[in-house]
Amino acid sequence: MEKIFVIDDETDFLTSMNAWGKRSDYAVTTFENSEGFLDKLIEVEPDVVLVDINLKDDDGRHISEDLKNILPFRIKIILISGDPLALLDYHSHFADGILNKPFSFEELESKLKQLKNEK
Repeated sequence: MEKIFVIDDETDFLTSMNAWGKRSDYAVTTFENSEGFLDKLIEVEPDVVLVDINLKDDDGRHISEDLKNILPFRIKIILISGDPLALLDYHSHFADGILNKPFSFEELESKLKQLKNEK
């Protein structure tokens, strides 16, 4: 079962991601902010991290850069945002993919399969 971490400050979005995780083949762990995220990430070593760009306490692009630079293991990072223009330069932030919010679970599953095949 693939492990997915999601960082987003929208509680309704996190609730829906948790519900999707329970009925899918993915173990989903959610975070409302970046606090405590890194400790849990190092402990669990998820396969994929979905990071909202516009967090209240941080910028998801910076989180993506930091994760790719400091982690001793390889993870896939998907940047998410309701602002498609904010996602245009995702490669410069070391992200592996993007999803424009709102997105369907079918779109998410398709992106996850694509990233898995790129390993």
